[in-house]
Amino acid sequence: MQIKKITGKNYLEALDRVKSELGEDALILGTRTLRRSESLKAVSPQVEITAATDRFPSNPQEFPSEKLFPEEQSSFVETVDEEPELKSLVMTLLNQTERVRAFGIRERQFGLYKNLIDAGVNERLAGKMIERLNAESESSLETPSLFKEKAEMAKLMKRLTPCDPGFKKPKSGPRLVAFVGPTGAGKTTTLAKLAARFSLEKNKKVAIISLDTYRVGAVEQLRVYGQIMNAPVEVASDPDEFQQAVARHRDKDLILIDTTGKNHKDPAYPNRLKQIFSRVEELETHLVLSVAMDEKIFDSVYNSYRSLGIDRLLFTKLDEGVSFGPMFNFALKTHVPLSYFTDGQRVPEDIEVAESERVIRLIFNWNEAKLKAEAIYD
Repeated sequence: MQIKKITGKNYLEALDRVKSELGEDALILGTRTLRRSESLKAVSPQVEITAATDRFPSNPQEFPSEKLFPEEQSSFVETVDEEPELKSLVMTLLNQTERVRAFGIRERQFGLYKNLIDAGVNERLAGKMIERLNAESESSLETPSLFKEKAEMAKLMKRLTPCDPGFKKPKSGPRLVAFVGPTGAGKTTTLAKLAARFSLEKNKKVAIISLDTYRVGAVEQLRVYGQIMNAPVEVASDPDEFQQAVARHRDKDLILIDTTGKNHKDPAYPNRLKQIFSRVEELETHLVLSVAMDEKIFDSVYNSYRSLGIDRLLFTKLDEGVSFGPMFNFALKTHVPLSYFTDGQRVPEDIEVAESERVIRLIFNWNEAKLKAEAIYD
């Protein structure tokens, strides 16, 4: 076993060096803050991590990059994707003041940092964003107030949050939009809300195709909605039936496709969907997730369905959510923009287009008036 002591100007830098030199599987044995008397070369205190490994370093697996992702957001993606398993254990060894120093955060900013962590924002990402604010404020002679720092943090997060509501316009024919995701995420109800919005409110011609031949009552539920909205509902169980159903509704403005909520750990169903979807062109796929789910479930579901090509993230059950930082983390990590939010069972009322301001309000627990008071709107 190889044991090394590695230092950095803060915890994040030292941890990056541990991973670079010893690999992702390195065991963190301890951490401490070095004063200048212990490290004569250090102008300011440094963080020392003692780590061990018995294997060669491995390269971290990252989510794929997409050209549409803005450069500013890309600079934070690696931060979200790299979260060592034992980091939380190490941080418990430090008192509150040392933890602030370890992340390179000024002590007056600990309240802001704690707000972000309590809301579920990734710890390393929160530290990185505060580091960005500090770098941007170095040229100022004034020490910003907590009010101003919160406002600046919200503005930064607003810029970072990828949102692209609505549906893409195809080169020809109707918009084809499929909704995929785990059981219980609310795909069918969400589809009904969108069908009602486009059919009743925007006067668009809508058709619905259900691939859910497993769940009892799913098709009947859609047929009821379809009758109310004057939208035909078809069922397809294989690639040929799906292709034929799409062809029958080429005169529509929008075709919404419902899918079964299968176990996301089983690759068979996503592979089957891929075969079905390959029969048509320009199909747009929205991954439907509930904010009530654990962030690790987000990752697992995304990895299961990513071969389909996920175009948008659609989060449901905001009314049941406790923390909303994971939604921010996940959108930033996957490079996939947010499309819609739902926050109740009413059709079609409880759905809204995804906006970055809404995400910020959820994370900071601000209402719209508070958001305006914090000067988030430019």
